[in-house]
Amino acid sequence: MEVPEERSGSMVLRAWLEGGEPGALRVRILSTVGTDEARPIAVTSREAVHAAVQSWLDELGAGPMTFS
Repeated sequence: MEVPEERSGSMVLRAWLEGGEPGALRVRILSTVGTDEARPIAVTSREAVHAAVQSWLDELGAGPMTFS
């Protein structure tokens, strides 16, 4: 019996408020899938963070995410 290959990845988010101002969100995202390291990206909204996480999960093959 063949053991299925495990697919894994990691994602690190560093978030801060620029100048300490509410609403001045900055997020730097580092991610990998398998041995492939993606180029770091920077985003400035919750929606962009959600999109980046969804894209990473899609690349990993995890399917759509839901929020509850």
